[in-house]
Amino acid sequence: MLRTLFSFRGVILLFGLIAIALSIALVGELGIVRNLTTINKDVARIRQGQLAVAAALQAQVDEETGIRGYASTRAPEFLDPYTAARSAMREQFAMLQSCLGDDGRHGAEDQALDDMRRVNATWLREIAEPVAAGKPLDRGRSVEGKVLTDRFRADIVPIRDSLDKRYAAAIARRDGTIRTATAAAIGATAVIALEVLFFITIIAQMRHELDRDRGVVEALQNAASARLVTPPHLRVATAYRSATRGARVGGDVYDVYRLDDHRTLILVADVSGKGLTAAVDTTFVRYAMRALASESLAPDEIVRRFDVLYREANLAPESFVSLFVGIHDRRDASLTYTNAGHEACWIRRSAEVVMLAPTGGIVGLGLPFAAARTRLAPGEMLILATDGLTEARSPERQFVGAETLARWLAEADSSDPQRFADTILAHVARFTRGRIIDDLALLAVSPEAE
Repeated sequence: MLRTLFSFRGVILLFGLIAIALSIALVGELGIVRNLTTINKDVARIRQGQLAVAAALQAQVDEETGIRGYASTRAPEFLDPYTAARSAMREQFAMLQSCLGDDGRHGAEDQALDDMRRVNATWLREIAEPVAAGKPLDRGRSVEGKVLTDRFRADIVPIRDSLDKRYAAAIARRDGTIRTATAAAIGATAVIALEVLFFITIIAQMRHELDRDRGVVEALQNAASARLVTPPHLRVATAYRSATRGARVGGDVYDVYRLDDHRTLILVADVSGKGLTAAVDTTFVRYAMRALASESLAPDEIVRRFDVLYREANLAPESFVSLFVGIHDRRDASLTYTNAGHEACWIRRSAEVVMLAPTGGIVGLGLPFAAARTRLAPGEMLILATDGLTEARSPERQFVGAETLARWLAEADSSDPQRFADTILAHVARFTRGRIIDDLALLAVSPEAE
């Protein structure tokens, strides 16, 4: 048998069998490639729909925030994000319609999309346009606007759920196709192994394209996020790590916003939840706090008014926000602040680290808030973080501990705030071995010498 196999006739027969197997494998591989291409196009279309859902929610928040800000301050700057969001909303409606298709197979989703259009048009006609024209946002109009906003968000749910199911089904089909191709490659001969390499190349290219698309999404998220408006007399450093894999979004928000030549708003907040839903709420937090601080209110009054706005805008009783909001005044090097249930707040003076204790409960429960005052002078540093720092855990589930955290803060080089922030983030990464289980935002602010 072996002699026949290794004879000339056997070699010809073997190569003939290999050629037949190669031809069959090539035909099968071509079918797999076509199937994967179709599935990838479907995945890309669904992802566009998911991004359009998120963008529509963002546009709705921007529309409402702009109108509320304009109604509160009559500052025309608030109409700019409202106008931009209004235009973006039309684009997202068109994108969603394109992703759902016109074949009538998505009846409930099409009805929800049509209702979203009607609700948004009603909100623009009944609420936004009268306020933009100068009419006050009275209680009746505010209640009507909230009802319309809640209905708009409710209409999002069936569309989002449908897109999530379609995405999971498409991924499952793609995974099944990949497993089939892998099994065929394992059972092939050495020549067929060349096709396995070709298949691996296709998979690598697919992953490269997915990573590239993820990078595009992250770039769009960064472009859509608000930029810090820092004064020249403050040195500001930031560091951020999201617990949401593959996307730089989460429920943590920080902000530094110049109010005038002397006063600066400093904010760090942690919104309950994770991922895209929490990220949408952070936009509301940032712009609402900027609007209230622009009215020259004290920090405790800012938080009290924001607590009312937040409870009106969020129907879920489990929603809450812990935050620190401070107003730094360069004239007397003072920091007036309200700490609403936020633990990770310190001032470092030389090697001494002082914790700024909470002055009230978390936002969302209707609790009272108080203000406090301390000094923040050149050479000193305000350090604000979210619970991703204080609740960092090792792979053995051990928390970082107050003593270890205090040592990190006291020993890190504070001459450069950004180097300080990067050092603390590096400590957390080493302690957790890169396993971030909660969003982490870090803000370091140090006044410049006059």
